[in-house]
Order: sequence, then C-alpha cells, then structure tokens
Amino acid sequence: MSSTPRGIRRRVGRDGAVHWQVRFLVRNTESPGQWIETSRTFPTLAAAKAFKAERDGEVAAGLRRFDPRAGRVPLRQIWDHYVETKEPAVSVKTWSGYRQAWKLRIARAFGNVPVNEISRSSVATWLAQLTVGPWAKVSTLRILRCVLEVAVADGRIAVNPAAGVSAPPIPPRERHRYLTAAEVNALAAALGDQGDVALVLAYTGLRWSELVGLRVMDVDLDLRRLHVRRSAPEVEGKIVIGPTKTKASRRSVPLPAAVVEALRPHVTGRDPEAPAITSPKGGLLRSNNWRRHTHWNNVIKRLHLAPLTIHELRHTYASLACASGASLHFVQKTMGHSSPTVTANIYADLYADQLDDVAKNMDRIITKTGQKPDKKKSKRSGTRKKKQVKRGGPGWDRTSDLPRVKRTLSH
Repeated sequence: MSSTPRGIRRRVGRDGAVHWQVRFLVRNTESPGQWIETSRTFPTLAAAKAFKAERDGEVAAGLRRFDPRAGRVPLRQIWDHYVETKEPAVSVKTWSGYRQAWKLRIARAFGNVPVNEISRSSVATWLAQLTVGPWAKVSTLRILRCVLEVAVADGRIAVNPAAGVSAPPIPPRERHRYLTAAEVNALAAALGDQGDVALVLAYTGLRWSELVGLRVMDVDLDLRRLHVRRSAPEVEGKIVIGPTKTKASRRSVPLPAAVVEALRPHVTGRDPEAPAITSPKGGLLRSNNWRRHTHWNNVIKRLHLAPLTIHELRHTYASLACASGASLHFVQKTMGHSSPTVTANIYADLYADQLDDVAKNMDRIITKTGQKPDKKKSKRSGTRKKKQVKRGGPGWDRTSDLPRVKRTLSH
C-alpha cells in the first residue's frame, strides 16, 4: 500500500477482484464555474497511475478539466444548445441554410453519436463521402466545427475532432457575366411591364430580396437616393421581411436618371409603407413567378444573353460603376459589402482589367524620370551662380576687402 499514490484507492469487488479508483475534480456542466468530485476505476494500478498523471498534468498546466462521462451525450443535444445561442444572431435565410445542413447531412451521420466517440478520422471519412459540391462541403464542415466547439466549451470533450479536418479546395471563381448598358436597356424593353425591375437591379446593384423589401418611403426621387433598410428573402416557400443581410447592407444608393423615371410611377401618390415594386397582381415579388410571368428564359435567348441569372444584374451594376470611374470603396459601399476586400475578391476579374492601365501609367512615370537633364538649363544655372558670388552678392568673401577697409580707417 505504501507505493499507492495519494488520490488512488484500492477497492475489492464482491468477486474478490482488486480494482483501483482515481478521484478527481471536474467542471460541473450544469453549473458553470463550479466543480464536482468524480471517480474512475481501473483494473490495474499502472492504468490508474497513468490516468491520474494526465489529470494532474491538466491541473499543473492550467488546462480545463472535463468529466469523461459528460461526453456521452449525443451530438443532437449539443446542437440544441447551439441553436439557442446562434439562431438569434443570424438572418432568417442564413439560419435556414444552417438548419438544412444539419438536418440533411450532419444529423444523419452524427446526430445520435456521443460527442466523445466522434473522431477526426470519422469526420474526414464522412466529409469525403458527401455527395455535394465543394461550397456545400465547406459550409457543412464549418457548422459541424461550431457545434463541436460548444461541446469543448461545455467541458464535454477536450479537443474538437473536426478542427483538424480540411475541406476540399474551392475551384477558382469563374468570370462573372456582365451586361452593357445597351443590353440592359434591350432586356428591360423585352420584359414588358416588368422591365422596370431589370433597370432597378442593374443600375442600383440591389439584391433581389432588397428589392422585394423596398418601400415607397425608402425612395427619395428629389435627392435621387434609394435607402436600403430591410430585406425580404424567400425562405422555404415563405417571404420573410426583416433586417438587411448584414449591417453593411443597410445603405443609401445614388439613382441614375433612368432609374428615377422608372420608379416615379411606382411611388408617386402611394402609401409610404407600401412595397415600392410589386408583382403584376399587386403582391410581393417572387423570383420564380416573376421569371414565368416575364418569360425570362425565352427573352434572354432571343436577345442572345443566355445564360443569365437575375443576380447577374447585380454584377452588372458593379461592372458599370467600375467603368464609370467609381472607386473600389464606392462600389463596396453602394453594394453593401462589409469591406473593400470582399468587393475586390468577388470582382477580381473586373479590377484585373485595370492591370494594363497600371502598367502603362508606370511606363510613363519611368520614362519621364529617366530623361537626361537639359544642358541649356545647366549653363544658365551656372551663370546665375557666378553672378551670385560677385562683390556684395550672396556668397561673397568679404575678407578680400580687408586691406581697403584698413586704409580707409587709417586716413
């Protein structure tokens, strides 16, 4: 018994077998900030010593001690905790994507698995077998990491098994489709009574959900400003009116004259709270119904613009703004991006076209700097320097007149 370390107890079972019990403190998952004593029994003293050494090492290093039994809860229970804190912090549409990823992919694989049984290899194997695109894999893995991070924070597992798993690389972004102003005008004319929708989207850069959420009071024709204050995305078949996608999405957009005239009949004399642009029947716009009403697919084929999505009208605004001389900062602000970096990453192909202009401008600077000095100017500057050192001028050595001064004083 003398070799038994402190904190390890010898126990004899009913069958006479000897076991070794280690008692230690762990976090109380039900009461944050509190600790409870628990124990774990091992068949050999060596195993008990090894386990106790790990616990003592955690204490010495100041690491968070956890109860191994707390990790027996299924991941589904951790997801419920994640929902309580995360759902209120994101938009309805974003949360709908999170919920779909959990329901269709994560829950089917790990929903009923205890969190302490989820390993890095099991996560990597599951991710590799998912039959979805690379973007969906990246977002799904990110959600699983966040859920498991809740288990780590609660003291149920020591490390996040999904933290070391890498998603497949995202393929390079294809060049966006941009329309010219002439193509936008032709498209608007071909769409008939709904052509104003195309003009507003292409010449303001609004998202479809922002256009749906636009009210009469948000349009100031006198100041030629359009104020984006809310969004109305379609989530699981229902239009949900709420705040903008992000804080940066709440913005003011300058209106070209063409858009002012297009919006004038929609807002003049109407209730300020009413939707600025509605469906042909006066309801909120729905993208699928709008495409069917306008015969979108047939129109873009007839105009030789196919393939073209509605969202590419927003890209067109970025292209036209850039062509008009707008700075990256201006485009970022009017499109509602969180930073100029986001804008530059999305529209890298637009700004890549300016590389040739930068090279040409640098050529002019280098050529101008490398010119030889004008010889005539050098002679004139030398002449001026000689004049400056004449008697009484700047730089004149007055000691040369000392003999003359002495003779004057002696007389």
